[in-house]
Amino acid sequence: LEPRLVEALVEKVWPVRAEQCRRLALLGVDVIMLSGDIAMQNSMLIDPVLWRRYFKPYYRRILSYAKQARPAYFMFHSDGNCSSVIEDLIEVGFDIINPIQPESMDPKEIKERFGQAITLHGTISVQRTLPFGTPEEVRCEVMQRIRDCGRDGGFILAPSNVVLEDTPLENLLALYETAQAWRWF
Repeated sequence: LEPRLVEALVEKVWPVRAEQCRRLALLGVDVIMLSGDIAMQNSMLIDPVLWRRYFKPYYRRILSYAKQARPAYFMFHSDGNCSSVIEDLIEVGFDIINPIQPESMDPKEIKERFGQAITLHGTISVQRTLPFGTPEEVRCEVMQRIRDCGRDGGFILAPSNVVLEDTPLENLLALYETAQAWRWF
């Protein structure tokens, strides 16, 4: 409703974030994550057209500025289904998308569409499988994700977000042991 206010806020915030990222890169940090929860389970929180207008240039400037100081990988974090702007995130220079929630986006489809241009991070359900599945169901999900997303690089297998205290230890162990067994896939 107030485009000038949004533009003014972005102009105040972006130099600070850009300088933070530049300094992290200069300190030798290899992966820098910017969070911008822009999506919910099934869609974007903000119309992609508005996101492109107000925030895409902001991220482009931050990444461009920071990468001039020293090359680093940049990860973008947003919960939910941000698939409508993944191409834009790649275009501005993000290298990794986190968390690729299987409840919101099909990891296999995202890998097929964007896997040559971006690394997927996450894909193991923290809403269903890890807290409520059996160890065998966790093993099956891990193996499926490795089969669907693990070829040709560009995949970091991990929980799709923060693992909460209701997650059985046996399920976490099943995730890590299965991933370890499949590491030479």
